[in-house]
Amino acid sequence: MRNLALILLLLTSGLAWAEEPELGPLIEGYGPTYSISDKDVALPKDQHYKAVFDLADYAGAPESLNRSLESVARFLNMHVRNGVKPEAMDLAVVVHGAAVQSLLNNDAYRQRHGQDNPSLDLLTKLHDAGVQVYVCGQSLAFRGVAKTELAEPVQLSLSAMTMLTVLQSQGYALLPW
Repeated sequence: MRNLALILLLLTSGLAWAEEPELGPLIEGYGPTYSISDKDVALPKDQHYKAVFDLADYAGAPESLNRSLESVARFLNMHVRNGVKPEAMDLAVVVHGAAVQSLLNNDAYRQRHGQDNPSLDLLTKLHDAGVQVYVCGQSLAFRGVAKTELAEPVQLSLSAMTMLTVLQSQGYALLPW
């Protein structure tokens, strides 16, 4: 029993030493990341990052932030924290499926869920950082969402499939988040 207690103490004390993630610095309040000081692979100098995030899921209750959308903030924050200039990153988000609800303006979100959109502040900060956000027109039509119900930074595309194809043909790497 004493050995078991010692093992548990050692295991749990290691957890207490674990570093806490940091928010920001580019997208304040979002995108927690950890500092990795002993990495074996250095970030390439003069790399220009072009990535498109494919978001379809919206797990959680209506009062929950879309965590898949927060992955975009993590990408920005961790790279800026490691010396990449924001202008060296071209990011886009293509949203379809259940995730379209995270793109609604507050009026439309309140009508559907009785509260403000918890992802709207993050969406605005991403847009202010230069992230382009596209929504699938097919998903909107299927879900009965009008273009006027979308938050201002969102751009309506014919379909997610089309937008992903176009962006990848322009050199964007697909991140299926």
